[in-house]
Amino acid sequence: MKAEDFLLVIMNASQKDMLKFYGNDTICLDFTHGINAYGFDLATLLVLDDKREGFPAAFILSNRQDSTALKLAFAAIKEHACIAPKVLMT
Repeated sequence: MKAEDFLLVIMNASQKDMLKFYGNDTICLDFTHGINAYGFDLATLLVLDDKREGFPAAFILSNRQDSTALKLAFAAIKEHACIAPKVLMT
């Protein structure tokens, strides 16, 4: 990534617990574009709970949504919750 690029990953303790508990089944990655004037996009990492409802396990805010940015974001998430999902839905 370049020096002017921006990447912020947010995951609180409750989100971390949910990711650890449900993250080995199905996770979803939802992208929201054009939410602000700064050119940042929001990616939400969701897990499906026991009712099969989506729960936001982490938020990724960045000016990039390419493999480089996502690789860094997932590496940061993996430091706190190592998961091996059966299904990844994008």
